Amino acid sequence: MGTTNATRRMRRLFAALLTAGLIGAACSSSPTDSDSAAVTTSTLPGDAVGTSSMVDAEDEVETAPVPAANPSRWDLDATLAADPDCTSPISGDPLRIGYAADLSEFGGPADRPSSQAAIHLAKLINCSGGFEGRPVEVVVADVSGTAVETREAVLGLLAQDVHVLLGPPFPDMGFRVLQVTDGQIPVLFTGSTEPALGDATALSYLVAFNDTQGATVAAQFALSRGWRRAVTFSSPGPYFGYNSLVFADRFESNGGDVLGDYDFIPFETDDFSAAALQIALDPPDVIYSPMFTFQMAILRRQLEDLGVEVAYLQSDVFEATGGYTLTGVEGFFHVTHAFPADGSRINALNDSLTVASGVPSEAPSFAALTGDAFAVIAEAYFASGSELDPVAIGQAIADVENVGGVTGTISYNGSGLPSKTIYVHEVVNGQPTLASTIG
Repeated sequence: MGTTNATRRMRRLFAALLTAGLIGAACSSSPTDSDSAAVTTSTLPGDAVGTSSMVDAEDEVETAPVPAANPSRWDLDATLAADPDCTSPISGDPLRIGYAADLSEFGGPADRPSSQAAIHLAKLINCSGGFEGRPVEVVVADVSGTAVETREAVLGLLAQDVHVLLGPPFPDMGFRVLQVTDGQIPVLFTGSTEPALGDATALSYLVAFNDTQGATVAAQFALSRGWRRAVTFSSPGPYFGYNSLVFADRFESNGGDVLGDYDFIPFETDDFSAAALQIALDPPDVIYSPMFTFQMAILRRQLEDLGVEVAYLQSDVFEATGGYTLTGVEGFFHVTHAFPADGSRINALNDSLTVASGVPSEAPSFAALTGDAFAVIAEAYFASGSELDPVAIGQAIADVENVGGVTGTISYNGSGLPSKTIYVHEVVNGQPTLASTIG
């Protein structure tokens, strides 16, 4: 099977764009002197402080210091400790947040837990005094379906006088949403990692780290573990193709060797036997892919049947596709958005969600990203004068600096892409353990 012609063409185009400097056009920030490391790699869309350079192959990946959060007028910890079923929540003219959620089989694993967290957070906020007395209301609409259906769903949200929108995880629907909003209302994409969606001039912001950052960190982490030979699996296009391309570029630019890339169809491929036979002829140290986690587990089983033992490294798709609910993933590594340490805000939010609904969040890190979005919205709302002006709130988001969210601190530095900490987990006894924290 091997690398298909389509994937070969995609990688050649990617390399040509790098050489021509065209892929750098979407960049909104660049490394400072303090971010330089022993080896520097190509500039890609979504490069940001701390992820556009690589550690030396012999260096250890150290735990990054967490920047101190600036004081906020919204007490997030008090909110997370509130009773969502209080008898007397505050009332009044609310800050209304619309959630343009993709609840399909592709976007649902991210947007189901995120939209549930948004509704829950609004209850917590209103039972703990609001944003200095201002209640928060959340309205959710499913924007999956055809372009026409997406447009109608977004227009329905706007007709309810929402002041901020939260957006879906994949770029096709994300750009449909932005076509409707046309820069007149801020859109925060809670679970999306598509760097092209981050555009402060269009009031469009990512809440999560972006694919360029995540795949770069994955390559950095792999090299730090002494893994020098890799195989990737990809599916042409955004996310499923782009993550693997960036990983391969960064891995090879810093001394690694990508032995091959193999195709898969997201959600559908369940037979990797042909690829497994080829990989078994010359096994790598690590296999990296943004494929759905149940598919990676199938690949692992088929390779183990051939006697092949390698490391497995995934993008943030691991948790979004129920990684911790699956068997056959013990020892997997994955890049993600937060670590559920004892006493952390991510645990506080998940505990509150569990008490309220009777079950924990299906993807706590994605629920936590919604908490980050609320922290950013609160900061921008106060900075813009505590008025319900969508444009003023949207413009203020670009100036958010070191706001304390659920996953850590968040800064935009004038761009649509946040600067955040990125985590790498290893599955140990079926639970996340912290393998690395990279700033």
